Amino acid sequence: MKQTPETVILLNFGCKDIQKFARAIRDRHIYTMVMPYTVPAERVMQESPVGLIVCADKEVPARPEARAKFDALKLPTLDLSTGLGEVDAAVRFCREKCGCTGRWTLENFIDEAVADIRNQVGDRKVVLGLSGGVDSSVVAALIHKAVGKQLTCVFVNHGLLRKNEPEMVQEIFARNFDMNLCYVDASDRFLDKLKGVSDPEQKRKVIGKEFIEVFAEAAAKVDAPFLGQGTIYPDILESIPLDGNPNGVIKSHHNVGGLPKNMKFKLVEPVERLFKDEVRAVGRMLGLPSELIDRHPFPGPSLGVRHVGAIERNTLAMLREADAIVTEELIKAGWYHKTWQTFAIFVPVKTVGIKNQQRSYEYVIAIRSINSVDAVTAQVVRLPWELLETMMERIVREVDGVNRVVYDITAKPPGTIEWE
Repeated sequence: MKQTPETVILLNFGCKDIQKFARAIRDRHIYTMVMPYTVPAERVMQESPVGLIVCADKEVPARPEARAKFDALKLPTLDLSTGLGEVDAAVRFCREKCGCTGRWTLENFIDEAVADIRNQVGDRKVVLGLSGGVDSSVVAALIHKAVGKQLTCVFVNHGLLRKNEPEMVQEIFARNFDMNLCYVDASDRFLDKLKGVSDPEQKRKVIGKEFIEVFAEAAAKVDAPFLGQGTIYPDILESIPLDGNPNGVIKSHHNVGGLPKNMKFKLVEPVERLFKDEVRAVGRMLGLPSELIDRHPFPGPSLGVRHVGAIERNTLAMLREADAIVTEELIKAGWYHKTWQTFAIFVPVKTVGIKNQQRSYEYVIAIRSINSVDAVTAQVVRLPWELLETMMERIVREVDGVNRVVYDITAKPPGTIEWE
């Protein structure tokens, strides 16, 4: 990771709100990095920090033995129990004791990122796996701004995308950027490999392995030594165990340490120090349209983890149509930007119902709507009853094979955001 001037390190001694706290200080144009208290002092000093903030809940005080190695660094240090009410005190400390001038702005970040990419890449080529999501799209825009036609984006359609997504992504990038975009339709290849696979983890592995193979085949034609990635800062935070115990990892991200060791590419990761909201802001500054920047997050395995059980082409089509209806009605009602994620899930259970004045025995669609800050926890959204009724009526009427709709009211925890 690249060094950032005037960095203040937040030492995490078990604070559940550490990401919110870090973002709140960044909003005052002071760059913060979160590190677990188990990190070696030498790793802290690699960032050339101007100060430390010790973040510990009242319930879990900072351990004296762990503090000693950081005290030895002789850096200005502030002890805080976390809470957004203490942001003002933290900002005063950063300015008065650490000499921070408030130079951390996203405008400056863009200029620095473009310069860094140019220095790293030179006159060579970069290949980027474009998913159509916010992170990879912003990375594509940054790298394109830096090196133009030296970038080739590879957009792989694995057959699990949302309705009209392949056409939409290609149209948006053609309209906004004069960039090299290679579209690979591997739908049949993926769906054939997934046939009969019902275990969620196995489905993820099949999708991940096949994607790497398809992407590698496309990338080989470009002959690029650099691979662009949409790694963002929460990916890194969540992949680091707080106490050194692997079980302390919130979730392992495929783009943090999950790439092959013998990979020939050198990584270009320009947004690896940004939080999600900062990535979106950078995208707007780069001219990406709202229809792309403000989309709900979408999992890497796509509809594959929203289709419970083995994926059949006909039931996948049901899910795709139902999901499109949910999104359309959410937008019409003005609720799309009031929720973090709202989507449909295919449930491989048949129930008795009545359709067209006749008995039916068809499948179930579930609707899930949640709000979250960092996707580590999530709260259920109480969508208006009238909106849910409209979604239900359209799904049952327009989606062949479905006769029942249910609403998921489970928070995270105990549930996860996705069903698989």
